[in-house]
Amino acid sequence: MKDEKKIDGRSVRQKTIYDDSQLKLIDSAIKLLQDPAVDQKKINVSMIAKNAGTSVATAYNHFPNNMVDVYGAIFNSAFQGNEKKLLDYFKSVEDAKLRINKFVELQAETIIKLGPAARYAFFNINEIVSSGNWISNEPFDVLLNLCKDYTKNNELIDAKSLAFNTIRNFNGCLFMWMRYNSESSFWSIFTDEWFLNETSLALEQALDVQKKNQ
Repeated sequence: MKDEKKIDGRSVRQKTIYDDSQLKLIDSAIKLLQDPAVDQKKINVSMIAKNAGTSVATAYNHFPNNMVDVYGAIFNSAFQGNEKKLLDYFKSVEDAKLRINKFVELQAETIIKLGPAARYAFFNINEIVSSGNWISNEPFDVLLNLCKDYTKNNELIDAKSLAFNTIRNFNGCLFMWMRYNSESSFWSIFTDEWFLNETSLALEQALDVQKKNQ
């Protein structure tokens, strides 16, 4: 039994070291991607390791498939934190509509916090998904479950359609925000503030579509 405890304790310590190392590397990657002085096209796992103060071998142990693993890790680390925030919010708020709006708000705030790191990651979304690095708790599934709760007292509303239209509205705003360019007379309007405001309307706009189709 003592040997088993030693092994278990060693495994826990090793996992803690591994997790801490990954968070350090993720933070390094985000900072590099957010730094306007860094040529984003030149960012690679080796540069991330150097910036984090870790060995290149350690970095590749975490990100064997290069930047696609980095982008996936950035998304998972950022959005997993929203799960706890949602659960904390749900403890004091039972209204299904408010819960959906909170979910949308947290998604938008997380993306804005990541800033350029989110932009570069989303531009590689197909590779992230196909490599199996997408967010472990699929956001659409979370939204769909919240919409199902909402439709329990709103039987004329279809939960799947509501979730689809809400995420479609959100992603439309996301695309415009991703194209933000301060030097463009057109793309300069899609600021963080614009993104937060427009995504806050995603659910209401989706409900309007449902009402028109009834």
